[in-house]
Amino acid sequence: MREHRSTTLVVGAGLPGIVASYVLAERGHQVVLLDSAPAIGGLLRSYEFEGFSYDYGTHFASRTGIPELDNILFGGFESEWLEFPCLKAANFWNGVLNESSDNPDLNTLGRDCHNHCLAELLSAPGWLDEKAPDNARQYLLAEYGPILIEKFFDPVFQKFIGRTSEQLHHQANQLFNLKRFAVLDPSATTELKRSERFNAKVSFHHRDHFDGHRTSLYPRSGGIGGWIDQLRSKLEIVGVQIITGSRIKHIEYSSRQVIKVSLGDLEIYPKKVFWSVAPAIFCKLAGIALEHKPTAMRTTILVGLECDSPFLSACQYCTVFDSNYEIFRVTLYDNFRERLGVSSRYASSVEFMIEPDRVSTADWMYVAEIEMRRMGFIDVKANVLSRHQKVIPNGFPVQTNAEIYAHSQQVKTVRSVENVHLIGRASGDGWFLTDLVSKAYSLASKI
Repeated sequence: MREHRSTTLVVGAGLPGIVASYVLAERGHQVVLLDSAPAIGGLLRSYEFEGFSYDYGTHFASRTGIPELDNILFGGFESEWLEFPCLKAANFWNGVLNESSDNPDLNTLGRDCHNHCLAELLSAPGWLDEKAPDNARQYLLAEYGPILIEKFFDPVFQKFIGRTSEQLHHQANQLFNLKRFAVLDPSATTELKRSERFNAKVSFHHRDHFDGHRTSLYPRSGGIGGWIDQLRSKLEIVGVQIITGSRIKHIEYSSRQVIKVSLGDLEIYPKKVFWSVAPAIFCKLAGIALEHKPTAMRTTILVGLECDSPFLSACQYCTVFDSNYEIFRVTLYDNFRERLGVSSRYASSVEFMIEPDRVSTADWMYVAEIEMRRMGFIDVKANVLSRHQKVIPNGFPVQTNAEIYAHSQQVKTVRSVENVHLIGRASGDGWFLTDLVSKAYSLASKI
């Protein structure tokens, strides 16, 4: 039996775990970074298929604004990045492909419905109670009115998460950045956005009218996984021991301290543990009884399509709000990657988010191709040269109030263990990756 003693153990090798490991090792800790997946990076990985790199979803990097952290994330590889001051994000809703913005346009509802939605949106008082809303429906009624819930929010929630607004946490719309809508025309929008109240709910009609974009970055080669390859080399330089493809069998703790972590053929006796996977997993491995079930998850299906002619849209990715379509999001790689030499192969990824029991109910590669043609991304005369599919269990959490409460109780339980620090989404301190990475960096810097 192998042993590691006096070790700082980081569990979960997503970006927060990678950053925490690097910072801790740089400060003299003996760090072991552990992940059950075959490679580090979480979903920020890429895979090869017939000579082309595909990502596990739509992913771009961005700077945090913290110089020391940005140097860890990007330093030493500056020439290996493509930079985009403004991403060409699109959306598809009500049968309309809007290439100008990723925000839905209420004009696609027709004049009468648009006017009714706008009247409710502008007259909505907002949530004024000090007490948090009981669910998303209460919040959205106060912020947007009932018609937008019926026409947009509930159909989108049902499609993306399999729940209605009444079943979801009151901040559920923020998970998908569903906050602003295009209304009227660009001139009227400019006037509306002078009001702080309306600015929070009304979007510009075109992304170029907004001057607050954050620069996005993407590796020149290797897909987004090329970034993780860069970071792995940095971890190895500072002496982090990386263990992948290995699962924890048991956690032994006593007197509010983790004493031993067993991996089967390896036992680790950590001084500190940085935990970035689900806190429910910690509780289960430590033999701590849970009063609530683990968070319900949607399954993600990724379909790769390669065609023999360019896509008909110049957007880089598109979110599909339209509930008449199964697709959640489309990524058109050749609209942002560098093309090497002369090629007649054009690649895309198509994402579906479904209930786990639906995985085998459809030919998702066929659905992806048919819907991509219907939405106007693939020319009717274009040939699809190759198709492939990957199924990702536990791809997205369902954020009901019960799930949020259960997670908060699990977080509270794990935080009672004195030498365990929660980072990433396990901490319950946020959702967006840049914020979670910044918090992991800050915490590790103080140890």
